[in-house]
Amino acid sequence: MTSETIVVALLMAVLGGGCLFMTLLTLPGNWAMLMLVGAAQLWSLAGNGAPLYSGWTLLALFLLAVFGEVCETAMSAAGARVGGARARGAWGAILGSFAGALVGTVLLAFIPLAGTLAGALIGAAVGAFIGEMTYGDRSAMGLVLPAAAAAAGRMVGVLVKVGFGIAIWIIAVAGALWN
Repeated sequence: MTSETIVVALLMAVLGGGCLFMTLLTLPGNWAMLMLVGAAQLWSLAGNGAPLYSGWTLLALFLLAVFGEVCETAMSAAGARVGGARARGAWGAILGSFAGALVGTVLLAFIPLAGTLAGALIGAAVGAFIGEMTYGDRSAMGLVLPAAAAAAGRMVGVLVKVGFGIAIWIIAVAGALWN
């Protein structure tokens, strides 16, 4: 362990913590953390020629980020299904969540840093509601449960993705120290 690796590990710990916060707000924090890892890897290769992280570690970090995305996306649909939604409601939750995150980032910008998360949750609920409404066999009150469950599922998905981000963060910091 050299002073350079200690500095890199400290930077990874601090900046990676900021990336975790970004992930909690449904921003691409896990991917930003991977970019930090890549920058640290390039720095180490340019400095002394020895890689900071092994190829297996880099692959594991990438796969953790991918699995986090898959889980986050699937959870809004799974939540809608638990709430009684059918296929269109589940797809509506997924598409509505993406659209809501984009709209929330712009229209809810007055909510400091949380507009994207609020937009994603509202979008998941609205998407599930509209998707279920297309069947035409339920009243509006009958569509509230799938919509609420879609929003809850999306929130659980965000928390699961943060869990994957924590794993990425720990591996990135520990990997820098163990070099």
